[in-house]
Amino acid sequence: MKYTHYSFRALPFADQLSAIWQEGVFLACRYEEEDAINLYHFSGGFFVELYYDQFANTLVRTRTFTSINCLEDYAVSINLKELSLDQEGI
Repeated sequence: MKYTHYSFRALPFADQLSAIWQEGVFLACRYEEEDAINLYHFSGGFFVELYYDQFANTLVRTRTFTSINCLEDYAVSINLKELSLDQEGI
C-alpha cells in the first residue's frame, strides 16, 4: 500500500511501525537526549522519524513531516541530491 503523509499519520502506532518496516527507506540516525531517532523516507513524499528510548529499550513515537527544512538535524548524514527526491512531491 502506498501511504500519503495523512494516511500514515491516521494509522495506530503499531500499524505505523509495520508501514515503516515494509515501505520506509532508512536514511540516517541521530541522537537527542536518551532517544535514538531513525529517519525514513516514503515514496508518498514524506519523512518519518522513529524515536527509540535507549534506556527503556522501547519505540516511543513517530514524527512526520514533508518539508526538507526539517532535515537540518541530518545535514551531516545525508545528501538530498542522492535521494532523487521530487521537490514538488515533498
